Amino acid sequence: MIESKLVDYLSDLVAINSVNPNLSSQGQGEQEIAEYIYSHFQRLGFNTNLFEVAKNRCNTTSFLPGDNLTKVLLMNGHIDTVGTEGMDSPFVLRKDGDRLYGRGAYDMLAGCAIQMCLADFFAENQTPISLAFTFVCDEEDKSMGMEHLVDHFLPTLPAKPLLGIFMEPTEDQIGICHKGYDWYQLKISGVAAHGSRPEEGVNAIFPLQFALAKLDEINNRLSREEPHPLLGNATLHPGIINGGSGYSVIAADAVLTWERRTLPNEDPKKIKEEVNQVIAAVSDAPGNHKVSVTQLFNRPPNQTKENEHIKRLSNIINEKPYEGMSYWADSALAAKADIPSILFGPSGHGAHAIDEWVSKSSMMYCYKSLKDLILSYLD
Repeated sequence: MIESKLVDYLSDLVAINSVNPNLSSQGQGEQEIAEYIYSHFQRLGFNTNLFEVAKNRCNTTSFLPGDNLTKVLLMNGHIDTVGTEGMDSPFVLRKDGDRLYGRGAYDMLAGCAIQMCLADFFAENQTPISLAFTFVCDEEDKSMGMEHLVDHFLPTLPAKPLLGIFMEPTEDQIGICHKGYDWYQLKISGVAAHGSRPEEGVNAIFPLQFALAKLDEINNRLSREEPHPLLGNATLHPGIINGGSGYSVIAADAVLTWERRTLPNEDPKKIKEEVNQVIAAVSDAPGNHKVSVTQLFNRPPNQTKENEHIKRLSNIINEKPYEGMSYWADSALAAKADIPSILFGPSGHGAHAIDEWVSKSSMMYCYKSLKDLILSYLD
């Protein structure tokens, strides 16, 4: 019964185009999928809200008071997906044995279906603690949904959540930490001239080689540092290069962006010094060009210390080793709001890939584990 419900809910979720419009022209936003989830919780009689974060971009939240209002468990899933380019029938859930294929099935609509099934169960059974079910937009881009949740929903709860469980796919293990990231943009300004008269211009593209060389040097240095026990080494990579306006024109402008993946407890001064080294390398390069660097965006890493609530879940899943996640997740924003936050979700394959699938048996395992976690507070 529960297994068929999980599959049915996942099928319904996958069938709705919730591609993030900031990432793909195919995206229509998350309003339709948020309304579908809202209707589900409304039918259960829960206190449920639909928040418009931006045009066609919505969050859904629902709260179930338990026997203890001072103990609140926050559960979270993001409802946006990435684009479907190259996929056949991305919005139709295809079953192949234990594998359930479809865009977002793994990342992370399965976690949303699990929340819906947990709500079904606790609508009819004693709830020892209070449950906050949350579904947010835009995690795949700038996380404006989670930011809105932190600012507008969390303050309405009767108590600060004792734990946040973010149902990203973790292969049935507890993700206790994950990396953060910083995005930087370097701009080089030169002077345009005819390609036959380079002496009349200042080429902005040539100095890029010095930026790339310095980034490569820094990345190699990072690879030799003491690794984080669960996350490995910090990394960086160039992301986009743009420059010039024509084949026969000395380029007046060049732009390089790079991403720096950050580790918990890294010193911000160290990262700032890396940026200064890149600026210096380009500034010292031959030519009369000008250089500037801007931080475009950043998100913090997260590392949560084990507490009694995390230990409860660990005991339920037979104390599997804690894991570190290479990807960033909204859990970092909850942690920043002083809520201990972990990742826990099903196994599968192909996040952001054309062959994305989630394991049906793993969805069942995660559902049962979280149900048992909540019921454990009856003790």
